[in-house]
Amino acid sequence: MKSNQPKITIITPSYNQGQYLEATIQSILNQGYPSLEYFIFDGGSTDNSLQIIEKYKKKITYWESEKDRGQSHAINKGFAKATGDIITWINSDDQLTPNALDTVAKYFALYPHIGFLHGKTILIGNGKETIKGADSNDLNIKYLAGLPFPQPSAFFSRKLIEDFGYLKEAYHYGMDYDFFLQAFLSYEVLALEEVLSKYLLHENSKTVSQASVFAKDYAKIFSRLLRSFSFTSTLIHQMQSLGMYEEGSDTYLVKKSFSPQDIELAFCYNLRFQLTFYYESGETVEVNKITSFLKKYYPSFYKKDQELAKVHFRTKFLNKEMLQLLRVLFRK
Repeated sequence: MKSNQPKITIITPSYNQGQYLEATIQSILNQGYPSLEYFIFDGGSTDNSLQIIEKYKKKITYWESEKDRGQSHAINKGFAKATGDIITWINSDDQLTPNALDTVAKYFALYPHIGFLHGKTILIGNGKETIKGADSNDLNIKYLAGLPFPQPSAFFSRKLIEDFGYLKEAYHYGMDYDFFLQAFLSYEVLALEEVLSKYLLHENSKTVSQASVFAKDYAKIFSRLLRSFSFTSTLIHQMQSLGMYEEGSDTYLVKKSFSPQDIELAFCYNLRFQLTFYYESGETVEVNKITSFLKKYYPSFYKKDQELAKVHFRTKFLNKEMLQLLRVLFRK
């Protein structure tokens, strides 16, 4: 192992996740990476989290347990202390796969100009393990529309914090989309085929329990993106007609060139992300509103994605309870 490998900072925000936390810690410490900086910011847990942290404290660079303002605030505490060349956060119910940090360091050395990279994850839920990564189809457009890759498998250069600052605490659910969107608008991105993490879905995870709130953050962030271009008045009007546009004057710094067609397609994909979140929450009215809109105004996009027609049909005739029952049956 080379001693001059870049320092990697990993931040774990946690609150009452004792049943998952030890596996997370072990997956990071067992990397055997020689230049690791590891922080844990616990939000004042009342379960067995502190006992677990105490068990590994000699190998943890810094940890604390005190009430905070939420996940984004906890991660920002880590950003403030981070001295690594490469940084990420790994939530207390996720894990790194073996040798992930060596892989990340290798690619940053090969491509020092990138802002961030992302790989695949092993998605664990409903008794199944599925490898999931970013779909390469229209990927550069999807970066504008949402988070098309698994966050635990994303690592970024510290220059992103220097350029864009910390996570926005106003976003409790879409803070990663906002952060990486800023990075994509200014820097190159590297998509890897390697599996770098394990992403655990359970009934208490935000992705499962509060999926519809993700959609609202995604709408707010995309509203800001639309304001960042001079040719998006029609899209803003359409988003307003859906009741999803958030008024404001803030914009993003855009260093790359995008055509009106690019942003229009990103708008469709953003609605597709929102639709998925609402569907996971069983919000049939919102799902039907989005699918009806896409079918009417963007028929080529609607026809290209065969799942949209199926979802549109289901939400026309099923209420929230029936839809959730159907989803459970299909997952078995």
